[in-house]
Amino acid sequence: MHSEFRDGNVPAGYEQLRVFKEALGCLPHDIERVQIRSDTAGYPHDLLKYCDSGEDPRFGRIEFAVGCPVSKEFKRAVEQVCEHDWQTMYIEKDGKKLSSRRQWAEVCFVPNEIAKSKTGRNYRYLATREAMEEQQCLPGMDDDKQYPFATMTEQGRKYNWFWAPNGRRAR
Repeated sequence: MHSEFRDGNVPAGYEQLRVFKEALGCLPHDIERVQIRSDTAGYPHDLLKYCDSGEDPRFGRIEFAVGCPVSKEFKRAVEQVCEHDWQTMYIEKDGKKLSSRRQWAEVCFVPNEIAKSKTGRNYRYLATREAMEEQQCLPGMDDDKQYPFATMTEQGRKYNWFWAPNGRRAR
């Protein structure tokens, strides 16, 4: 609906709120509800606050699911999630509900950006993890593999994990 040509050295998250408002203005008039899903480029807190506050004159409160940067503090919060709090995600195939290798859990995390005020927003942070298949190590390579994505080991099993704050209010 909206595009903007930028110089190559402009970060993807630069002025996201302005760009989002301009994109909303491009929507047809019969659109009554909007939701936003983004990677970490959509994580600027002014954008999240705008969506959550209901300030948009046309759409009111806009639900969102946005990736968050993984800080050391957030990693620690994910590591503190109890094993029994991880919930299995299911897929539907041929009309049957099947268990997947993915699980989700709510993470107790408040970023510094919104923790500075008693009136800061409360967001739900969710992490998902996917059990990694065990693979044999090639001869001459050590078993301590390095992966280009976030992993963690719980009870001897290695997981690939993901994260996002959610625009639903924390309880």
